[in-house]
Formats: sequence, structure tokens, C-alpha cells
Amino acid sequence: MNTRRLFLALLGAAALSAPLAVTRAHAFVIQPYNEAAAQKAIRSGKPVVIEVYASWCPICLAQAASVDALKDKPAYRDITYYRVDFDAQKDVVKALDVPRATLIAYRGGKEVARQSWGPTQEDVMNVLMKASQ
Repeated sequence: MNTRRLFLALLGAAALSAPLAVTRAHAFVIQPYNEAAAQKAIRSGKPVVIEVYASWCPICLAQAASVDALKDKPAYRDITYYRVDFDAQKDVVKALDVPRATLIAYRGGKEVARQSWGPTQEDVMNVLMKASQ
């Protein structure tokens, strides 16, 4: 009997100390920018957002935090999201003709919104909404 109590106590302690497994589906996944994949997604007519990001840019970091806070919202579940590396993908930055900390939204195969230097959740939400509507 004491062995059973000890086993149950240890089992209970292990359950309380184990991290809870939370299954949460993201509305979208942030993917590294790939031109062929991005152009295919845009041509499909589905909602696409392209972000131009630099890891050393404070506005980019704030904007990325806002994106992370919003990406689980069900309203954005159909968005395909690409992140352009401002430093490593200069050719893409030049072709897009944008500064860092820029979001570009596409829907129906066309650009529907473009915003630079908007780091707040409200700024990001405006772009995501235009892509997903």
C-alpha cells in the first residue's frame, strides 16, 4: 500500500512539473523568401504577405513582434507569409523597391497594400486584413 501511494505521489508530481503540451495551429507560418514559391503563391490569387526584415533594425524587430502576436488569429489562416532578409537578399529588396521594415500584401494576384515603418500591431493588422479580405 505504501508503495502504491509513493507511486501515485511521484506520478502526480511528475504530471505537475511536466510542461503542458499545447497544440496550437498557427494561422500562418513565416517562411524565408523564395522567389519562385512567392510568385507562384501570388499568381494563385491566394493572400500573400511579403515582409522585408533586417535582424539589426529596431523597427523590423518591433514589426516582427507584432506579426508574431497576430499570426495565430483565425482571420489570417489563409495567408502565405514570406520574410525577405534585407542583408542577404539585396536583389529582392531592389526588385521590390522598398526599405526594410516593409510589408506588402497581395490578394487576387495583385498588390493590395504596402506599408513601411509600421511596427505596431494595428499597423500590421491593417496589412494582414487587406490581404485576407
